Amino acid sequence: MMTRSAIAVAAYATLLALLLPEGGDCFAPPLVSSISRTTTSTSISTGAIIIQAKTSARTSKKKYLHNLHMSNNSEIEGTDRVLSCLPYLIPLLDGDRYGKYLFYLVPALGMADSIVLGPFKAIYSVIPFAQLIAFIGLSVLSRNPDIPRPVRFNIQQALILDIALIFPSLLGQLPIPIPAIVANSGNNFVYLAIVGSVVYSVVSNVTGKVPDKIPVISEAAGSSVQ
Repeated sequence: MMTRSAIAVAAYATLLALLLPEGGDCFAPPLVSSISRTTTSTSISTGAIIIQAKTSARTSKKKYLHNLHMSNNSEIEGTDRVLSCLPYLIPLLDGDRYGKYLFYLVPALGMADSIVLGPFKAIYSVIPFAQLIAFIGLSVLSRNPDIPRPVRFNIQQALILDIALIFPSLLGQLPIPIPAIVANSGNNFVYLAIVGSVVYSVVSNVTGKVPDKIPVISEAAGSSVQ
């Protein structure tokens, strides 16, 4: 009797061992955790791909808008052409004093200067602090986003040209004596540089092109109105 019971128990144990997977847990099948880990890994990978795709789309959109913005500002239209030219009166008036030696050598040039800039010089002399008021007013306008970018660019470029005139003035105030030929040549260079920059800017504006080819000055003006 005992032998049969022992044989039955041994047979049952053998059958149970064959039915259960090796190393398995009868209360929690190992496939569940494996499937869960696989699902989680797949979800993370999918999420990363979606985020990367969104980032790429945003970058492409920004580049497109930037290129569109630059292309739309490569030309000046309508009354903006006139408005873009007016700010250059400031550096032209402030730089006029550097042309005295040229006016002496070429009287016709001095006469033309008086005809063109004479009325504006009269206004400057009548209104107290007219130069400072004009400079501050244009500085404020150049930062107004409601004004077209080409106009703001020209305002800023004219102001930077005017600021550049400070440096030759400082050189002229040095206590070191400067030979007359050096001083006159320097004055001529400054005057011609200012007049050349203004003429280039005005001609470009009148023809509808942004005058952004003045070395150093144009780059500084473009950076300040972005």
